[in-house]
Amino acid sequence: MGEAGRQTGGARPGRGAAWRLAGLLALSVGARLVGCADTDGAVGEAALRHAAALCAERPGRVAGEGSVAAAEWIAARLPRAGTRVERFEGAPGSMANVWHCRVRRPVALLVSHFDTKAGVAGFVGANDGASTVGLLLALAAEGRLPVAYLFVDGEECRTAYSEGDGLHGSWQAARSGAVPRETPVIVLDMLGDAGFTPALAANGSPWLNGLLRRAAREVGVALGDAGDVIDDHLPFRAEGYRAADVIDFEYGPGNAWWHTAQDTPDKLSADSLARAAALVRRAVELLEKERE
Repeated sequence: MGEAGRQTGGARPGRGAAWRLAGLLALSVGARLVGCADTDGAVGEAALRHAAALCAERPGRVAGEGSVAAAEWIAARLPRAGTRVERFEGAPGSMANVWHCRVRRPVALLVSHFDTKAGVAGFVGANDGASTVGLLLALAAEGRLPVAYLFVDGEECRTAYSEGDGLHGSWQAARSGAVPRETPVIVLDMLGDAGFTPALAANGSPWLNGLLRRAAREVGVALGDAGDVIDDHLPFRAEGYRAADVIDFEYGPGNAWWHTAQDTPDKLSADSLARAAALVRRAVELLEKERE
């Protein structure tokens, strides 16, 4: 998970918990949402299973030290058609991104990192990485969204975010031109926490942040303000994409489980992942309407 202010992968400036909101509001915004409830619930359950399996089978996913094997693991769980593994070299060593797309003109690019933080004993990245990998795998298997999916390696920095330390996979993808620059990019990070308090990075694209806030209101999700965040949306913004970061940066008491061995699958919730799926689904619907 990205960061700003703290020099460890995936954070924001020290604003305390002031932006913490209640989580999910009651789903009472019409019959359309009722019709999606069962679908989102199934996606949440599948996402949780994928996240737990990734932690069990590929617990060590540090960039350059086991992350390529994790990329292959992810690719094997995606539909074969439209899936490719892109290997590249960086300062930590060999890395790989995983792309999946089965539509000619994707409405959006959905992004999650899968690597884990180096130097943290016992850290399997259940929420920080695996939760949103699981979410994207479940949505891709469902096959209903007209989007492209990207699983990026090397998001976590080893020492301090800088050129050559952190965000490796997203820089590689953003500079590759694999998706047109008019494609909105939505980065998802740490959204499996049972205490669901998602927020938007303030340094995302204002237009896309506004659309995501509308989507959140329409599905009953209270979407807070995470402040400026160093995460995988920044390389895309630097390369001219409209990109946003949806992140839940309140993980455990005082964020105590972040980047520790306590970030384990038992802290995750299928319900939280279902709520994240509902938000993503509605955002994609709104993006489709914008493109019409």
